[in-house]
Amino acid sequence: MTGLTEKTARLALGALLAAWLCLAADGARADAAADFEAGVTAAKSGRFDKAVELFTKALEAGTLSETDQARVYNNRGAMYRKMGNPKAAIKDFSKAIDLRPRYFQALVNRGGTYGETGEFKKAEEDFENAIRLKPQEISTFLDRAKARAANGRLGGAINDVTEVIRLQPQNREAFMLRVGYYRSQGLYVRAIQDFTSAIDLRASDPGAFSERGLTRAYMEEYPAALSDLNLAINLDSAKPEYYFQRGLIHGALGNHVSAFEDYSRAIQVKPDYVAALHARGLAALGAGDKAQARKDALRALELDPGNAGATRLLKTLDSPPDR
Repeated sequence: MTGLTEKTARLALGALLAAWLCLAADGARADAAADFEAGVTAAKSGRFDKAVELFTKALEAGTLSETDQARVYNNRGAMYRKMGNPKAAIKDFSKAIDLRPRYFQALVNRGGTYGETGEFKKAEEDFENAIRLKPQEISTFLDRAKARAANGRLGGAINDVTEVIRLQPQNREAFMLRVGYYRSQGLYVRAIQDFTSAIDLRASDPGAFSERGLTRAYMEEYPAALSDLNLAINLDSAKPEYYFQRGLIHGALGNHVSAFEDYSRAIQVKPDYVAALHARGLAALGAGDKAQARKDALRALELDPGNAGATRLLKTLDSPPDR
């Protein structure tokens, strides 16, 4: 009976120890999960350093499942990315993907980080894999388009954005993105059509009118370009670049006085606007005011001693061409 009693006691102690170990493991897992949740809270409040500390603590506990570890690595990588440490971010995103190869958000995050570091081919590969996992996530097509364009693959970028527009005809971001690709290829008519679609979706954006106006100016459609710049200025009369751009169009039309007035308004808002000073000098010369032209050229060179345009303007004033 003594042997049986001892055996029973050993079994009981073993069961008690196993239960204790199980409870301890559950407690450790709970602590790690609590650290993770606290890290998420810290991240939401902008305390990125604290979030990294808490995520690291959760990982070092060694009690999380592989799926949960992947979540923590992804979140810590996002913090490193926000903190301007892309190398550490990519390392964490890669660990998350190693643990969970079909981790959509980690692929998107790593792709975005690769794009920020100029590794566009790797970025495109990550977005490609993310699209395979969730082809319904339209924003990933836009991400891949940006990576393709940055990698010199404008045709593929246009295809991606066109697919987004087909699926979401009201996606203004897609129209504005495709505009840039069309202009890079000299497809100005298509760019103007996309600008118009974007403006129809939101007519309160002065930048769209400004850029459509400049695109029309490339095509020498100056009256239409001028109309667009007028609309941009009506929407935002405090932006000096719009006056500068309208001045360029007036100058192309030979309206030197109107150009001079617009450049002057731009300079009034932004006194160190070198490009506007140079352009106003040219407009002054066109209007016959050589003294003002010289004054503007000298001021431009004072602000930017290497300004080639202002240097040429002074040479023209000092040695006018033979007639």
